[in-house]
Amino acid sequence: MDTSNYFSSITPAESKREKTHLKLIDASIDLLYEKGFHNSSIKEICEISGVANGTFYNHFVDKEDIYSQAAIYISRILATHVTQQKSEAKSPVDVVRTAHSEYINFLAIRPKWAAVIIQSTRGHYGKDVWSLNKRRISADVKKGIKAEVFPIKFDPFLIDQIMQIVVHSIGQQIIYAPSKTITKKASIAIMRLLKYEES
Repeated sequence: MDTSNYFSSITPAESKREKTHLKLIDASIDLLYEKGFHNSSIKEICEISGVANGTFYNHFVDKEDIYSQAAIYISRILATHVTQQKSEAKSPVDVVRTAHSEYINFLAIRPKWAAVIIQSTRGHYGKDVWSLNKRRISADVKKGIKAEVFPIKFDPFLIDQIMQIVVHSIGQQIIYAPSKTITKKASIAIMRLLKYEES
């Protein structure tokens, strides 16, 4: 799915300043996908968005700041999608399974957005987005533990493992192609970590 210029095209800009801000966000996402965090530059972001270098600093502190904000924009849309899908789940198991499967599938068909989220896991930027995702998964797992469908004690390390499985699955699908089979394998691995047995 093409997400080029997504934020500047779907968000009605109230002002020229807001429109410029969103053009910079879109350009940063495209550049990160093409070149990665370390090989992209503020100058290139400005060139792609058609904005003067000095204008960049009216909106962002540095490269980390713009990528953090891009991750936040993406994460909001992703969270809304996952929450809507989870609302149809009938049990704590279905909530957990739906959450990680929808997270993976949503990003697998949006490789530019996936690149931003995956890079945020590597500590370059977006630590707030990453910890928010971990809190959401933690809450879902804790509900399953409380309902006694996951016969485990809660452990933050377990959440880190789940997140790594999710990120690996997304990465594989970006490299090769979106695949429900890869998502299903990731889901099976996650449910094993939670010691969930199908009855």
